[in-house]
Amino acid sequence: MTKKWQPYPTYKDSGVEWLGAIPEHWEVKKLKYISYLTMGQSPSSDDYNHEGYGSPFLQGNAEFGNRNPEAKIFCATVNKYAEKGDILISVRAPVGALNEADRRYGIGRGLCSIRPRDIIIREFAWYLIQVVKVELNFLSTGSTYEAVALTDVSNLSCLLPPLPEQQKIAEFLDQETSKIDKLITKKERLIELLKEKRTALISHAVTKGLNPDVPMKDSGVEWLGEIPEHWKVLLLKRIANIRYGLGQPPPEILYGTPLIRATNVKSGRIFQKDMIYIDPKQVPESRNAVLAAGEIIVVRSGAYTGDSALIPEEYHGSIAGYDMVTTVKEGSNQFIAWQLLSSEVRYIQFAFHQLRAAQPHLNAEELRGTIITFPPLPEQQKIAQFLDRETSKIDNLITKTRTSIDHLKEYRTALISAAVTGKIDVREH
Repeated sequence: MTKKWQPYPTYKDSGVEWLGAIPEHWEVKKLKYISYLTMGQSPSSDDYNHEGYGSPFLQGNAEFGNRNPEAKIFCATVNKYAEKGDILISVRAPVGALNEADRRYGIGRGLCSIRPRDIIIREFAWYLIQVVKVELNFLSTGSTYEAVALTDVSNLSCLLPPLPEQQKIAEFLDQETSKIDKLITKKERLIELLKEKRTALISHAVTKGLNPDVPMKDSGVEWLGEIPEHWKVLLLKRIANIRYGLGQPPPEILYGTPLIRATNVKSGRIFQKDMIYIDPKQVPESRNAVLAAGEIIVVRSGAYTGDSALIPEEYHGSIAGYDMVTTVKEGSNQFIAWQLLSSEVRYIQFAFHQLRAAQPHLNAEELRGTIITFPPLPEQQKIAQFLDRETSKIDNLITKTRTSIDHLKEYRTALISAAVTGKIDVREH
């Protein structure tokens, strides 16, 4: 991925500050002169249906996929259309998101369709607009959401090489980005396999132990199977207290005490991203929402229902939001924290409770009734230390792989930009 591409022999000033110099024989034209543009229009929401009557209708970028959109609603009173092959650009937040129409769609006011004229090859236009849309970032306005007008899209500065050269650039980018995308897919698959390995490692350690030669016995629980002969099986409420967090928080402030919410809890760890802060003086003592290091926070509802994390020392004194808090009275809190992340708890017991609710949800009574294994304390501690060490290795590898993916995506973006702005010459490629 570190090939050395050659520049063009001669350049000229493009007249556009962010573009800089461009190949001498290229032109710069506004998007409105090289394409037909259609700004979407939204009919009354009363005209929408999910039964397939009328045309598939796209309201905005929420229906965008990796390359092609997927309509969720239909409408028989569509006023504006995008035809198959049109480039769709979002004109409302996030401004500039792109997709390509794979069929005829009705389009709402969140979208604008771009249909290349004969002077620009469609495949080249797809890559070009990924780059020139940067101008929209300086134009987006709106008090409640970012948005741009048709004139803003129409006046995007576009580069226009000769048609044969456009074809060469498009073919080059198809080939090179395909290689990058395949490598990204492989790395994303590696991350999924590492996550599966992590989950399997946790489950095996907390249900079978670390000694493969230990005598086993029937646990008496069908989905749990055999466990070490000297282990117990009991309900979580036998060894832990469970309480609810604060619930509706006071107003957010810039500096204060962290409020830990479901969005901060992920696979046994607390993440600072999207953390909000509140004034602890506004938290009623009766709510008992203050967290101590070593307690376990369990997500109560939503997409992350059942996920959990041990509260580290750095978040001692923080506030539990809407979720539940488990305080271990007997045994190792680290071992219990790992057990709550096992498949036997999250994907069997918690999943069963969620199936009975209209929305993903877990309550304190259900959490108290969670079936857990309970080895002697020294063994709990040894298993917890083993999992701390081994999952850390897996987590580090996942982080490195994600960083590698980010670098590949950055390289992909840079390569597209270099090719369509003439910084590299791919005509002889």
